[in-house]
Amino acid sequence: MGIVISADEHIVEPVEFWNELLPAALSAADRDRAPRLENGALVVDGYSMPVFLLFPELIAYSDAQPGVSDVPGRLKMMDSEGVDISILFPQRAMGMYAIKDQGLRKRCINAYNEWLAAFCAKSGGRLYGVPILPTVYAPEETAEYLAHLKSLGFRLVTMPNQLRNTAYTAPEMEPLWRAIEESGLVAAYHTSETPESNGPGGLGTFLIRTTQPFRNVWGHLVFTGLLERHPGVRLLFAEGGISWIPSALDHADRIHTDFAGYLQPRLPRPPSEYWRRQCWATFMDDPRGIEQIDHIGVDRALWSSDYPHPEGTRGKTQALVSSLRGQLGQDRADAVLGGNAMSLLGIGNA
Repeated sequence: MGIVISADEHIVEPVEFWNELLPAALSAADRDRAPRLENGALVVDGYSMPVFLLFPELIAYSDAQPGVSDVPGRLKMMDSEGVDISILFPQRAMGMYAIKDQGLRKRCINAYNEWLAAFCAKSGGRLYGVPILPTVYAPEETAEYLAHLKSLGFRLVTMPNQLRNTAYTAPEMEPLWRAIEESGLVAAYHTSETPESNGPGGLGTFLIRTTQPFRNVWGHLVFTGLLERHPGVRLLFAEGGISWIPSALDHADRIHTDFAGYLQPRLPRPPSEYWRRQCWATFMDDPRGIEQIDHIGVDRALWSSDYPHPEGTRGKTQALVSSLRGQLGQDRADAVLGGNAMSLLGIGNA
């Protein structure tokens, strides 16, 4: 059987990182302005992030799981679930994008990235962290910073799904995409939404929106011609599942044909070709997606456990892996369960 790689999990940054290690990594002038933890909530510029206030029980659940903040505990948990390698996305750290001071934001995110690299280095090649790109609002600084991330051993980088007062496809963002393309790092978008209410139906509405947000992101990157201009850019859409992909590809290709006389820019190829050339997605337990795997591309799907989130596969992982092998057959299951991640990220035996 092939290697099992969980392509989307989360590291719960320990209290010590926020209240000790992060301030210590900053200058004396920055320390009092750095984000901090208060009663489980991330406080940025004196403001508690909404998700931690509206649904603290979800954060508390993840915080309480074993091995979320220490390497030995994490490896033990992986062994019990039959996972060989895990890809670790941030838990609270993405909230640092809310820091208004651009210089402070970059210094804080860099401190996180360097801490994450040191954390994963203790795992014997079983943990790979996903650093945060701090230069999305300073695109001209991206090439230099990506070189720093590569020197730390990272294989991919994440950034927010939406930007404030600009767009990823704006002309001023070209240095960012050029740098990503030249770096060879995979650019990852991860599900991330801000809840609006914790009243009746608030949690369900928040979750159903946040778990499949990528039609808009993918469609924008395709129809603006960004993937045509940067054929070497590789995109990973994490935690949104794969069942959204077949209908998105079908609708995008129909738009490309039916509105040919109106679309600007006019793409030289159907949108689905950009998916099959440059895009991948992770899933956990997605039966409708697996039923349509041939419309997605078996080489485009990466399995993940999403540990330690409530919707993750902990306790069901081995049964799910066995089911996927039965549904897909040995070779295709090996690709989805680990081979695709090995190839995309250059990890494991790739």
